[in-house]
Amino acid sequence: MSTGNYNYADAFAKSILFYEANWCGKDAGNNRLPWRGACHVNDGADANIDLTGGFHDAGDHVKFGLPQAYSASTLGWAYYEFKDTFVKKGQDKYMLNVLKHFTDYFLKCYANTTTCYYQCGDGNTDHAYWGPPELQTTSRPTLYVANTGAPASDVCGDISAALSLMYLNYKDVDLNYANQCIVAAKNLYNYAKNYKGLSQSGGFYTSSGYWDELAWAGIWLYVVTNNNSYMDDINSFMSSKGINQYYQYHWTHCWDDVLGGVFLKLAQISANDIYKTIIEENLNYWINSVTTTPGGLKYINSWGTLRYTAAECMLAEVYYKTSNNPKYLNFAKGQIDYMLGSNPMNMSYEVGFGDKYPMFPHHRAASGWSQIETDGQPEKHILYGGLVGGPDQSDNYKDNIEDYQHSEVAIDYNSGFVGALAGMTEYYGQNQVPENISELI
Repeated sequence: MSTGNYNYADAFAKSILFYEANWCGKDAGNNRLPWRGACHVNDGADANIDLTGGFHDAGDHVKFGLPQAYSASTLGWAYYEFKDTFVKKGQDKYMLNVLKHFTDYFLKCYANTTTCYYQCGDGNTDHAYWGPPELQTTSRPTLYVANTGAPASDVCGDISAALSLMYLNYKDVDLNYANQCIVAAKNLYNYAKNYKGLSQSGGFYTSSGYWDELAWAGIWLYVVTNNNSYMDDINSFMSSKGINQYYQYHWTHCWDDVLGGVFLKLAQISANDIYKTIIEENLNYWINSVTTTPGGLKYINSWGTLRYTAAECMLAEVYYKTSNNPKYLNFAKGQIDYMLGSNPMNMSYEVGFGDKYPMFPHHRAASGWSQIETDGQPEKHILYGGLVGGPDQSDNYKDNIEDYQHSEVAIDYNSGFVGALAGMTEYYGQNQVPENISELI
């Protein structure tokens, strides 16, 4: 098994590049990947609205609501917490470009104060197609829209949080644009709070609740405005969730549950010490009690397992800034090192990083073929920076494009991973330099 430190700055830079592979819209291909081009330029036309832009969800090309909004807010949070590292390693312009592509799309989706479109494409129709997005001609209906009759407080809460974070991250770059984002964030939050309901996805991303996303939105509006009415709302949401006393949280920050981020930020900004107790119990649970593979990976779910562990690593690193407790940083480093190569397979689970990494991630644009290849032919393009779902509970990984439970990549997988790698770079990679991307692609 390989051991030792890694070039975290390189892993970090490549994890951001992944989003350019999943870029959707007229300007796809105007970035660093020459094998991407304009795609899905008629999104929203069936609803007489321009919904071009945003990001493809995973190895498929649907723009699903919850993971899109979660990913944007988590990436914005990563930039907010580790901005100096993004700047020092020359990744700020790339990350801000990604974040703005998310929020440009959200500003289109939020058509008026009580209408927000949040899904383009049908999962069943889309998944029947294998090929690059540039050549896709299957229908892409504007499938779901939040309005007063069919609210989606979860998606709208995450979008509001992403827009508030964009204000924080972009106000020194373009104040006018940042102001557009914060106005939309406030309005969307008020709509999501006043018209409560769960989003739909056609069964692909079934939502389990919305109190966490409403609290997540309220937190970032409080950070922006310092208006105590938002904290009052948050306390009300937490009470409705049943969190008005000690609460065991044994999951992590993810597309359907942002309580990890909620508890951590409240531990930092709330006068109520219960949130510090909750987040520390959560981190200690991950360190001491989560199922651990023989090779040392904390394993909480079998489908796309690394997304959860990567997100928990981000939580640990952000909380380390508050606690100064080295056990949280040591936990994150051990898990990230596993993902980058210190594992029984002696391979990196980040595509394009290290000497050995997945050659067959489940991703149609990178595959470049008209059908799934199973004869060992290499994929046409290297999907630099994509975090695959990862190994099974015995540390085994089959490099098989059809084993999407383990080999698929997704925008939500990489969001916590980007944040975790930003932290690793800040704490362990200050003197490291990323590879020159232009020489690789």
